[in-house]
Amino acid sequence: MKILAVIERRVAIRILGALLAVAFCAACGGGSSGSGSGGQTIGDPEPAEPTPAPTPAITAGNVIFVNYCLMDLTIYSTGPSIGTLAANGGTVTIPVSSFNQGGQNLIIPYPDTTTGECPASYCDGWTDLGGTPGTVQREGYMWDGTNSTYAAYCNPNLSGRGICAQQMNCCGPNMVQDGTFGTHWEFTPAGGGGNDYPNLSTNYGTGPDSPPNLCPVGAPNNCVSAAANIFFNVPIQWTTNLPCSFTSGGTQVTGLQCFTADCSDAYQYPIDDKQCACTSSAQRGYLVEYCPAGSTMPLPPTAMPAAE
Repeated sequence: MKILAVIERRVAIRILGALLAVAFCAACGGGSSGSGSGGQTIGDPEPAEPTPAPTPAITAGNVIFVNYCLMDLTIYSTGPSIGTLAANGGTVTIPVSSFNQGGQNLIIPYPDTTTGECPASYCDGWTDLGGTPGTVQREGYMWDGTNSTYAAYCNPNLSGRGICAQQMNCCGPNMVQDGTFGTHWEFTPAGGGGNDYPNLSTNYGTGPDSPPNLCPVGAPNNCVSAAANIFFNVPIQWTTNLPCSFTSGGTQVTGLQCFTADCSDAYQYPIDDKQCACTSSAQRGYLVEYCPAGSTMPLPPTAMPAAE
């Protein structure tokens, strides 16, 4: 009888365990390991990273903009309205004919962050800028190293001056996105000589401590004002479906890229030899990618404790 009682208890424990397991799986969404339509069950692998969006095919007569960054981008444009590109593959197609013909179109991306991703006070820490614009000339190192996150998400015209926490417009949803800073893609379709001119410009200078000439030195064509920014915040790559000629040496290219502020494909000072000429053609199209494969961008700053 004692042995029978032990067996009965063991059977009861197994039945109870099975019932608890069924109840647990039902609460988790059911299904076998990794195959259920509900929540993750014990033993499942970690959720996979989102599959990268496919690269759009270049189409004749269009400029395609695509955003592979992890946050939305608001696109500032002196040409056609482009609006906001959604994170992880947001795309918009603009006809070449919609851009200012024979004149420059300046296109600049701005990451859209929340107050949690970039608190208002964060940008006050960008003190290497030297205070009010024009007080100290901007140099490459101010966008490099430990400053790279500030450069990616903060308005340099307002940051580092102790006013960001008060005005709440240096980063986050109220950041001023006025076209005076950020990665430059400059596009002049149907320009002189029967060419389109798609160019990159960062204004970095010849080194982290060697900015472009400060006016009036080098004036009028090869100098910048003391308030001029380094034009870089988001990695960029542009490509086209027909060959182009790059620099006075006539190097043949089908695109250029700028993954860091000191990138060699961009104008680093006003008379730098970085012009790209692409024969104007109804068959030509362009693809402009933000955060393309092979590039990196700092993660947004995390929420900071409120000031005492």
